[in-house]
Formats: sequence, C-alpha cells, structure tokens
Amino acid sequence: MPDLDMPDLRTLSRAISQVENRTDGYQKVVQKAYASETWANVIGITGPPGAGKSSLIDALVAHWGAGGSRIAILAIDPSSPFSGGAVLGDRIRMDRSDGLPNVFFRSLSARGHVGGLNEAACDIIALLSGFGFERILLETVGAGQSDIEVASMADCTVVVAVPGLGDSVQALKAGIMEIGDVYAVNKSDLPGAETTRQQLEGMIGVAYARQPAPASQPPMPPPPSTPGVRALMRRHGDAWSEPSVWRPPVLAVSASGGHFIAELGEAIDRFIDWCGKTDRLRRKRTLRVRDQLLRLITRRVLQPYCQDENDDG
Repeated sequence: MPDLDMPDLRTLSRAISQVENRTDGYQKVVQKAYASETWANVIGITGPPGAGKSSLIDALVAHWGAGGSRIAILAIDPSSPFSGGAVLGDRIRMDRSDGLPNVFFRSLSARGHVGGLNEAACDIIALLSGFGFERILLETVGAGQSDIEVASMADCTVVVAVPGLGDSVQALKAGIMEIGDVYAVNKSDLPGAETTRQQLEGMIGVAYARQPAPASQPPMPPPPSTPGVRALMRRHGDAWSEPSVWRPPVLAVSASGGHFIAELGEAIDRFIDWCGKTDRLRRKRTLRVRDQLLRLITRRVLQPYCQDENDDG
C-alpha cells in the first residue's frame, strides 16, 4: 500500500478542518465524500476515563499498520464548557504508531456535543474513506454510562475496561455496557484483571447463555421477557430465530506490553466479517448516514433559536 504523500496529506487536513469548522464550501466537500462507494471499516474505542484507550489504539494501529494498511485515527477530546478549548493530547500516548507513514492522526474537540463524539465525526469518516483509508479508529472522550453515540457511528464497538477503578463493571453498566461488540480488559497484568474479565463474561452470559437447539430436538421455548436480555440478543442475532449469533468476546489485553493485541484485532475483524455476511454492515452504514442527516436538519432548524443572548439578532 503506498504511503500518504505530503500533497494528499495537506489536502486532507485542510478538508477536515473545513468540514469540522463548517466553513464556506464545506457542503461540496461533504457531498463529494458521501458520493464515494467505498467505506473504511470504522472501529469505535470507548470506555471510562483511565482505561487506556489511547494506548490500546496505538497498539492496534502498530499491529495493523505494520502490514501496510492505511489507517486513520480520530481522537475526540472533551472541550471546556467555558472556553470551548480542548487539550487534544491523545497523540502523546501513541508513540508506536506515530512514525508509520501509512497512518494519519487527527484530534477533534467534542465542542460540547453530547454522546462522546464530535458533530462532524460522520462527515469526516466519509472524507477519510474517500481518501482510501481502510480502517478508521474512533476514540471517544472518557465515556460515561450515557455516552453511547459511538455505537451508531462504528462498524465495531470495542468497550475497554480496566481493573483498579473501583467497581469497574459498575462504570460500564446501563447504556455503555450494552453497546459492545468486543470487550477488552486492558492492563491485564494488574491485580483484579481476571476478576473484571469474569464479571464481564458473567454479565454477557446472562444474555447469551441459551443457544438454538439442533434440528433433531424440539423447538426452544420463547425467549425470556427481560427487556435488556432480549435487546442484546436481537442486536447480535436472535438465538431463537437466526442461525448465526455473535456472542461478544471478552479479552484480557495489555496495551503497554503488547499482549494479546493480535487476538483483539482478529476478534474485531471477525465481527466485521460476520456483520458483512449477515447484512448488518450495510444496514449499520445506511443508518449512520441517515442519523447524520437528521442531526444536520435538526441543527439547521434550531440554529435561529440558539443565538447567543448578547447577539443583536
């Protein structure tokens, strides 16, 4: 795979800034990006603050990038509610992938957008796909239970947990616990890592314990009526009605030591491949574009009513 040459890199950087800042003419850039028939595989990385998301992305990119894949990293940082600024310091923890010529890195400020992402993230993903990137790793801000927008933006969502943050699983309950396609317990060399992994396995097992009976056996009874269980099973296939069901794996990894990073990458690729074979990948990407369109329409409709109170208009 050819390296990114400097003219292309400058053009891409300018285009991203134009789209992110919504400056004049950005609509034409976005329109051209969405006209491309090629989409990169988008891998969302989310989890509580301190889970080591940036270091894990660095390890994954170093693993995939060594094979020549063109990879882009979009790191979303929280913005100040007062100044609107952000530190944008994720690159500091990405020293292994930083020197690879086929890797592009871009930090974005959340700019007050709720959900853990940037409002223009979907447009920038389309732009990067049009520039020939094969994988896009999307890092959310340090996510809480309700920061689940990444699930609608990514083809595969990796939820990162870590031991030593108090009740690690409690931090992942509710919304964020339900969006993972793959779970990674980072810093697995620390005490308590195996306990955290087992807790996650137990929670997932509640939803995925029952499998379809062989054809020679009587049909299975209706699924449990627990709403959370049924929602999880429908999202990854219904064991009572579909032949192919994905059970999210839980892997103990170490980003700093590079342990089991290849296995994590393989699990991500297997999930995306499963989504492609079951037509979920096409549906995911269609819904991603639809949701972005709805966001833009809502913003346009509400904009006249959201002017600064000091504005004369």
